[in-house]
Amino acid sequence: MKRLGLVIGIAAGCALAGCSTDERLADLAQQVTHEQAAQNERMAEASQTVALGSQQLVVADAQARRELIDLQHELRRDQAGIAEQRDVLEVERREVAQARHKESLLTSGLTAVGTLLATLAPLVLAAISLIGLWRETTKEEEGQVLIEELAHHLLAEPLPLLPEPDRSKPETPDEDQQPPPL
Repeated sequence: MKRLGLVIGIAAGCALAGCSTDERLADLAQQVTHEQAAQNERMAEASQTVALGSQQLVVADAQARRELIDLQHELRRDQAGIAEQRDVLEVERREVAQARHKESLLTSGLTAVGTLLATLAPLVLAAISLIGLWRETTKEEEGQVLIEELAHHLLAEPLPLLPEPDRSKPETPDEDQQPPPL
């Protein structure tokens, strides 16, 4: 563009100065015009290439946006699936927590009952013994107690030793003696 202005300026300067049109000047003007036309043609091709590139860029951008939207939809579906799984896990966690709570109550209840039974057992035995003292004893029970006391008393005292038989005389049973009756 600047060259064209320069050539036109030179041509105008020559015309004003009174120069005659010279063949060289005409060739130069024609050459500048051809260069300007070639440059315009290259600019048109570059503009067309830029337009084509812009169009391809717009198409690629639209495709990328569609893919991004598809990925966002897929991400939302995955998030929804994860949310459902989380909800299921939360329900299961609550059920396990309730079961543990019930087991803990049952365990503590059984422990309390076992402790109560263990503490009451001696009292129950004492009560049974006391009830046995309040009733009248029978003749058989009195006899049994007397026999046990007598056996205990006899076994507790040492028995007197019997004198040893004289071994110097042989013992021969008397014929007159009879064995003791059984």
